[in-house]
Amino acid sequence: MQGLVDNYLSPNSPDIGECIYCGERDAPLSTEHAVPYALNGPWTLLRASCKRCADITTGFERDVTRCLLPHVRNVLAMQTRRKNKRSTTLPLEVHRDGIVETVQVPRTKYPTYFPALLFPKPGVFWTDVPVPGVFSDLRLLHLAGPTFAEASKEYPGAHFVGARMNFSADDFARLIAKIGYCAAVASVGLGAFTSTPIRNVILGKDDCINHWVGSWWGEPVNNTGGGLHQIRITHEMPGHKLHAIIRLFAQFGVPEYHVVLGPADPTYVASDQWPKQWADPKNPEDYLRV
Repeated sequence: MQGLVDNYLSPNSPDIGECIYCGERDAPLSTEHAVPYALNGPWTLLRASCKRCADITTGFERDVTRCLLPHVRNVLAMQTRRKNKRSTTLPLEVHRDGIVETVQVPRTKYPTYFPALLFPKPGVFWTDVPVPGVFSDLRLLHLAGPTFAEASKEYPGAHFVGARMNFSADDFARLIAKIGYCAAVASVGLGAFTSTPIRNVILGKDDCINHWVGSWWGEPVNNTGGGLHQIRITHEMPGHKLHAIIRLFAQFGVPEYHVVLGPADPTYVASDQWPKQWADPKNPEDYLRV
């Protein structure tokens, strides 16, 4: 499945001119991808991340793309900077007769599942006391190839046929936080987020990640058609509170996630840079589609 989403720099990509995470202006600044390049993310921010912060975000992005989603990326032929290292086979673990063996399977015949992490809704909605850590469950969504049950028929006597994953739920939640924040900066403007709590989550300074990042358990906000990934930035009154609702791999029905971005800066809200549709109290549309 080639070309799910192109990731070339859009002429509409905003030029930020400072690090969106720490405020650095004088050091060299790099382009920031809201959704990682490795996941075919189409949205970019120009001159938006210093090297120190880029090293932090790259670290947890690498964990997610190489440890949680490597088989999904391979089977869907998602973009990579290491094309010559992409394997045409994938490892399937088979348990039978007390023996565990790893079988290399052509990717066209590989049982491919999306490992969807499920979180509670952000803790800020149900407790005033932030709790450290990330609480998660895992749901496997079949994407392509045979199911595990169908694949097991190729290995008579096997009592387990599947795949092994080793990943960090904390890193995935921080990635979701980063995606929501970048999307909000791109669509609303950096000036709105002078006091957002989400920067400390992204940079690893706040380990109460689930207080600000969780699954979205309300009515669907992003549909499952159109592009590969979908994001909406929502505006809540009173207080001009901002939220990001994210559906990665939307066309495959992956669940939505919720990032609490906090209240917008009042000075920015009063400026002409605040989104016009939110400046009009008669406008019922409370979201921006990224």
